[in-house]
Amino acid sequence: MPEDDHVTVKIPKDLTQEMDKLKGRYGFRSRGEIAKEAIRRLINYYEEKEPILPRFEQINCDIDGVKILDRQLRHVADVHFKPEGIFCKLCEKDACEHIDFALSQSDVQELVRKKHREGWKLPDI
Repeated sequence: MPEDDHVTVKIPKDLTQEMDKLKGRYGFRSRGEIAKEAIRRLINYYEEKEPILPRFEQINCDIDGVKILDRQLRHVADVHFKPEGIFCKLCEKDACEHIDFALSQSDVQELVRKKHREGWKLPDI
């Protein structure tokens, strides 16, 4: 491997002594192999502990619109309902995935249907 693919990590000497006891056992040939295995196991352990949350989450909904948490972008999208249509302030568009998600929520659908009956130019749901 090219040298750019590696970094140096300093660890206490007592750990290296423990690592040296494992060399030649369990298939380990070097401290590096032991460290890689230990780090991979630690990463897997913590990844299993973290809940996998959906990308979008509705924060609230009122007559003016809905707030959508976008975990991927790490922002809140304000989707506004106006008589002339629907608009996502984050994307600055009238059609985006935040709007699609908002329109998939039952309470938003109910509000959009009501406003649509009042003559607002909102999507048919």
